[in-house]
Amino acid sequence: MSTPWRLLAGILGVLALALMVSVLALGVLLAKNSSYQRPESSVAVPNITSQRGCYSGSCPENWIWSRGNCYYISTKTKTWPESQTACRSMNSSLLKIEDREELQDFLKLLVNYYWIGLSLSSPDGPWLWEDGSGLSQDLLSVQDQFSRGRCIYYGLQDNFSSEKCTHKTFYICELIAIWD
Repeated sequence: MSTPWRLLAGILGVLALALMVSVLALGVLLAKNSSYQRPESSVAVPNITSQRGCYSGSCPENWIWSRGNCYYISTKTKTWPESQTACRSMNSSLLKIEDREELQDFLKLLVNYYWIGLSLSSPDGPWLWEDGSGLSQDLLSVQDQFSRGRCIYYGLQDNFSSEKCTHKTFYICELIAIWD
């Protein structure tokens, strides 16, 4: 081999080694901060371990802290009303998506569909969040595709869909984090 090729091979070898070390370090870091488990339904759901103290925010055990809120990602399926009751029993509500940035955070990592706090109040009424506020037009421009039911679920590649509220799926609860 000529000298330029040896030099190029050496540089590529060093870069490959640096990349492997970086990937290994990232894997160790991710393993310390979160892991995945398979619930009984054998659907991968993020492990909802406590993030207490993370970014100065505190959440209850088994909740995830992100952007000033705590999120509970269920591992059991329920109907929309059952999910709403489950969240209320934990002093929270079904997820209300405030803006596109929230979707870009950890929600993009969802591996299933999850009930959120958006539903149709009446057949001809508007889509409302649990707190009574309306659906932002810039948040969901696909609401005209909500034709299957009166309750909304979200997940898998940033997809929203409507379904009958008696359908069973996972759910996400949300509450405001308590600051340390």
